[in-house]
Amino acid sequence: MRKGRIELGDVTPHNIKQLKLLNQVVFPVSYNDKFYKDVLEAGELAKLAYYNDMVVGGVCCRVDVQEGQRRLYIMTLGCLAPYRRLGIGTKMLEHVLNFVEKEGNFNSIFLRNTLEDQANHPCGL
Repeated sequence: MRKGRIELGDVTPHNIKQLKLLNQVVFPVSYNDKFYKDVLEAGELAKLAYYNDMVVGGVCCRVDVQEGQRRLYIMTLGCLAPYRRLGIGTKMLEHVLNFVEKEGNFNSIFLRNTLEDQANHPCGL
């Protein structure tokens, strides 16, 4: 597949179902209604990735404060398998890093994955 146009867009009540479907396909776990409610309120911390105007990926983050440390938790970062290795994951991660740099008061950025994730659902960035 040749390179196409990659853009990030806001998650809204009008496209939240696309994010839900994407997450069902990409991740081995299900996310509850509270997760999606929080995503709708996340602003710049939740984005859909578009490849030639088609939703193919998404990133959802939240601010996590523990023991006086302010961290950015990347809850989900994924892309449909046929669209991996095209720079979409990189674009989403760059957005997260730019947000952290702009805000300027984070101690760290983190994410979690499982062995199942590594074996069956490689990041494919």
